[in-house]
Amino acid sequence: MPSHDRRAVGRRRAWGRGPIILKLESLERRALLSANSTLPDLVNSALVTSTNVADWGDTLEVQGRVTNQGGGTTDAPFQIALYASPVRGIDKFSVPIGSVTIPAGLAAGQSVPYQATVTLPATPVPDVSSTNGTLYVAADVNPGRSVTESNYHNDKDVGPPYDVAPVVIQPPVPAKLVGTTLAVTPTDPTWGSTITVTAQITNESSGSAPQSRALLTLTPQGLTYGGTTTIGIGSITVPPLGPYQVANLEQTVTLPAVAPLTVANYTNFGLAMTQDADYVTNALYPHQPDQGVGYDQTPITITVNPDSTATTGPLPDLATSSVLGPTSTVRWGQSIAVTTEIQNLGQGAAGPFMVRFLLTGQGGSINDALFLGDVTIPGLAAGANQQLTQTLQLPTRLPAGLTLNSVGYARIAVIADPENFINETLKSNNESISAPFIVRLPGNATTVPTTAAPGTLPTVAQVAEQSKNIDKHAAAVHRAARIAALAGQVPKRKLRRHAPPRTNSLVHAGIGLATELTKLPHQVVSVIKKSV
Repeated sequence: MPSHDRRAVGRRRAWGRGPIILKLESLERRALLSANSTLPDLVNSALVTSTNVADWGDTLEVQGRVTNQGGGTTDAPFQIALYASPVRGIDKFSVPIGSVTIPAGLAAGQSVPYQATVTLPATPVPDVSSTNGTLYVAADVNPGRSVTESNYHNDKDVGPPYDVAPVVIQPPVPAKLVGTTLAVTPTDPTWGSTITVTAQITNESSGSAPQSRALLTLTPQGLTYGGTTTIGIGSITVPPLGPYQVANLEQTVTLPAVAPLTVANYTNFGLAMTQDADYVTNALYPHQPDQGVGYDQTPITITVNPDSTATTGPLPDLATSSVLGPTSTVRWGQSIAVTTEIQNLGQGAAGPFMVRFLLTGQGGSINDALFLGDVTIPGLAAGANQQLTQTLQLPTRLPAGLTLNSVGYARIAVIADPENFINETLKSNNESISAPFIVRLPGNATTVPTTAAPGTLPTVAQVAEQSKNIDKHAAAVHRAARIAALAGQVPKRKLRRHAPPRTNSLVHAGIGLATELTKLPHQVVSVIKKSV
């Protein structure tokens, strides 16, 4: 049966089954549509932002333009709502980050620019990658419909570059500070005398380091660094260091007049220099000297001056009381309030000292924790106490190499005098810890974001060895690259049909080699170019 006959038969059957129902618009809507030439029609006609931001919670400059493409003038002010969104528009996971108010009087055909400084959410927006994720800033014009328009459908979700702009969340590469020289003179001082510490500190990363502090400590030889037998004696202020920069520093330190109680029976010590004592480049706690003797450690012998008249006198005893942390579920990146009390249970007054706050796991171990902040107490008399209520910011991302699930239990540890500058009668009561509480990520995220690893350059020996290997296999690389290039010009269908045996595997090998070459340092790449 011809197609037109089939359609006719279909119509007759439809009429036989009953009447055809027609959808008719209301008279009010038809009247409005007929008069819409006199109403404004608002649309966001341009939107641009900074292309990159360092991290969640950072500020962002937004510039845009709104246009009235209708036939009437706006008779009331209206808003432009700005959202941080995982898609090129606004969906259920979009988060409001700011708004701009446009005054009344925007005439037909007129455009007006606007700008705003907004703050990104403190925690990642769901469905945005935790590392180099692309976030979108989206605009919604006249969301409250304070202005009557002829068309509301173009108030949002038009797309880039009109009402959506991409932003890449790209955390900076962290610095890596290491001690590359450490020496002390004299090497055999007495308690109460002055020593001079000479140090060289290097930033072995492609990321920049702000001003930091290197901690100087003494640990009896034969004992492990850290704990109550590692005492602080001074610090070195390290200036800001750019990528691969070096600082040569000298610091004069006066030793305690009397040997602290925890090391009173020792004379042979290891002087250590611990980088980033304020945790400005890496929040993973604790930091330790790890370069070796001559780099960030050096031996020193300290004896008692026979002519010294210094005495110990009454000593303080700092103690932390119960730590009250969150009682409900909190989210990564959220601020929390922590309350505790610091007491001096000893017979002597304590001078200025530091109180440190750490985020630990459910087990409460401070040997694998995250630094949250420090508070300095100007001093505490014998028998006195100091109430502390501190607002702490949970991190939005973890140091490189540390992975946690989005939901887990955490605790807050509080340590009085964590660097052991105060000579006390007892050190075991300087730490307290809160009850466990739940920490989770918003939305459907599954892991806590991490920072990038410090970028490092290869050593000269590594470059030479890689160059030797490249020279050895230059011919194979050349052949594989030619095959990969040829494969890119031939459709996969024809390649499978006409390629000789093992060609496909060679093509994949060539592509894999090309991918690996992009990961090599530029010194090695230059060798490849010369060899191929």
